[in-house]
Amino acid sequence: MTDALPVLITANPYSGKGSNRKRVDALSAALAGHGIQSEAVWSPADRLAKLQAAEVHERYRCLVSAGGDGSIAAAVNDLRSGGDPARLPIAMLPVGNENLFAIEFRHNQGIGALSDAIARGQTRTVDAGDAGGRLFTLMASAGFDSEVVRRVDDWRVPEEEGAPLKRVSRVSYAPKIVGAVAGYRYPAVTLEADGRSVTGAHAFVFNIGQYGGGLGLARHADPADGLLDWVVFEKPGMVALAAYGLSVLRGKHLDRKDVHHGRSSHITLTAEDPVPVQADGDPAGATPMQVTALPGMLRVIEG
Repeated sequence: MTDALPVLITANPYSGKGSNRKRVDALSAALAGHGIQSEAVWSPADRLAKLQAAEVHERYRCLVSAGGDGSIAAAVNDLRSGGDPARLPIAMLPVGNENLFAIEFRHNQGIGALSDAIARGQTRTVDAGDAGGRLFTLMASAGFDSEVVRRVDDWRVPEEEGAPLKRVSRVSYAPKIVGAVAGYRYPAVTLEADGRSVTGAHAFVFNIGQYGGGLGLARHADPADGLLDWVVFEKPGMVALAAYGLSVLRGKHLDRKDVHHGRSSHITLTAEDPVPVQADGDPAGATPMQVTALPGMLRVIEG
């Protein structure tokens, strides 16, 4: 990593709550204390223009995504559109709602610690996943949570063309969860991997072991093993979902006979009728869906 190169910060003004610009300015100041310049871009169009350039790794020492998990997923997808995403190390300035990527890679220890890590320049090569052509860093799923993601995404897109996206906070999810509770019919999703086929109401595929709310659905997942971990919950309905949640909190869900799990590099999700799929908290299409492990696809700044 060339010390003279600046850090590129791609920032999402709509993530989380509070003033993201103040956090970005604070990181820029902390980097300047190390003698490192930085450059921030705030629009998806500017982000894409920077990251899809084939020579982006010759212009910047690393990429910092200032936003949530969806923001860093969007950034690495832009990197992929220009070639190999591993050509530019990545880090996350956590200003989103969950910030699971930052938790996994210890980018959540404060701005000073993050700037120190960037200055050290030590990186770790990790995997990513591909869900129907969309790269994800954390996980993908089909089921109740993907329906909630679909509803939130429909709400945040403005009715007037050219108007800004609505800022999504944790509170934004509440009415969409209530709506999904009332309206979701729990269509069966079939997961196939390595000759095995299981069917259930909720199917999850993990690159790392983090999930929203601190729930450890796949704490055993290793982001550098070249494989994706999957978990399928059989039973539909809110009563079953609550029971599964309690089992997850107790760390006993994988012992249940109605919970199936495994590890594979190639996974297929199907359903009789299309079921929405989400990846890293953003819509990723619908079943049928091919989900594939991408070994060594990313280089992450070690926190």
